[in-house]
Amino acid sequence: MNAVIAKNVSVSLAKQNRKQIELAEYLEVSRQTVSKMLSGIRTISAGELRRIADFLCTSMEDLTTIPQNYEEADVFRVFMGKAKTEEARQAVRDIDKVIELILFHDKVRENGVAMREEWTDF
Repeated sequence: MNAVIAKNVSVSLAKQNRKQIELAEYLEVSRQTVSKMLSGIRTISAGELRRIADFLCTSMEDLTTIPQNYEEADVFRVFMGKAKTEEARQAVRDIDKVIELILFHDKVRENGVAMREEWTDF
């Protein structure tokens, strides 16, 4: 789903002739963070999605809607289709699990850093 949101945000930015740096400034995050969000490396939180929708003058629903012409480019499925033996398919499944663990631990670390910051929104 994050890939769908990232694609929809990217399309909306392009249609409005707006830049990632503008979105980063609005969200008060780095340009690199927005780049990670839009490339699917970093998950977009619900709060961030609301702020992105506000920035783009659209709804959260519009940003989470799967386009009719959307084709999933899941790397796992691409490689699985190329694997000729069961051993190769198992290796691809193992790699996919490792990737999921890395992404999970990166998100945990990122959330941990955010949780250590002082809260000023109340």
